[in-house]
Amino acid sequence: MTSDLINGSPSSGGIRNDEASTLIESVRDSMPSDGSFDRKRLKDLALKLSIALETPGETAQRIAYLPAQTAVVRIANRLNIFHILATSNGPKSGTELAKMVGAEHALLIRLLRYLVSVATIGEVGVDSYVATNVTRSLSVPKIAAGVDHVCDSIAPCILALPNFLRKTKYQNPTDLAHCPFQDAFSTTDTMFEWYPKNPENLESFNMWMTGQREGRANWLDFFPLEEQLVRGFKDGKSDVMLVDVGGGVGHEVQAIKEKYPAIPGRFVLQDVPSTIKQARLVPGMEAMEHDFLTPQPVKGSRVYYLRNILHDWPDDKSELILSQIAAAMTPGYSMILINELMIPDQGANAIATQLDICMMSVFAATERTDTQYAKLMDKAGLKVERTWSDTSDGAESIMKVVLKKESGPV
Repeated sequence: MTSDLINGSPSSGGIRNDEASTLIESVRDSMPSDGSFDRKRLKDLALKLSIALETPGETAQRIAYLPAQTAVVRIANRLNIFHILATSNGPKSGTELAKMVGAEHALLIRLLRYLVSVATIGEVGVDSYVATNVTRSLSVPKIAAGVDHVCDSIAPCILALPNFLRKTKYQNPTDLAHCPFQDAFSTTDTMFEWYPKNPENLESFNMWMTGQREGRANWLDFFPLEEQLVRGFKDGKSDVMLVDVGGGVGHEVQAIKEKYPAIPGRFVLQDVPSTIKQARLVPGMEAMEHDFLTPQPVKGSRVYYLRNILHDWPDDKSELILSQIAAAMTPGYSMILINELMIPDQGANAIATQLDICMMSVFAATERTDTQYAKLMDKAGLKVERTWSDTSDGAESIMKVVLKKESGPV
């Protein structure tokens, strides 16, 4: 049966592929008779099987035209197509949708046909469209913001990467002020300087930061926070439990407070002035303007928390960020918790590797392996004491970092 599915003569377009045969058997083995299955494993196998069954032309089509999907979904976001379909009681025609969104019917039909073909919306008849699970996901503003953010701010940099690397004779980018971002947007600004001048782009970025974890484990689900933070905390009125360094508008502190409402101590949110103005404060949370490339003003906090900070910066700047915090730490008491993706030496997942390409293109920065992190910490006078990772997909890890020369518990 398996060979019948994939074998055929060249003239019939069939594919003879031992890899596909093996994958089909693996899919069968991953679907036990009791109906249970490992979602991630089955999804990975299905993707590999689909790719193994491609003809060379189909491979080229899949890779070369990926930007079309990002662009059309971005257009559909602006036209509110996904929200309309997700909240409708039944199918909508192209004519109805065109009137509702104010687009020319001939144009909209072309966009809808494409969205159906890439399984983003459903089609139940001629000119009759409905929501699917993908449609409903994209109707959530913070999920849609991810597409908007990538289309508007990231994709131009990635598409500028080939010519940039050719121009630089394929050297690893390490200069924030000289990377594909500047070529893509014809600017001398870094993205950090460019964002405040482009508030729509910044809004999409901030919203996506709250949505990118959807469907994935949160670090609070696998990190023993009470055991690691609360135990040993001094717990005086002025004592700081956690400083969220470069913490945006405060989502991480909010999440901690929600999961652990009785957690003691002060919580300090730090970021640049333009971001702190948008901070969403909750009881027990303070906002502080701070540039993390300068000395850390909060001394002796139990925890300094950095989420997705270091991957925005090349090694020299990351070392500076860490050194500024290290100088404020109390030996034997303070720790840094670093929440980042960690790339394994073998079998890296697409979430981490594609983000690494993004960081290269936008910031001349990188996603790091555990070995790279260990070297970086050592340069800053720190050491990784322990790492916790999300076992469901390995996409997120928490590193507990302490001073390299601890003087013992305080």
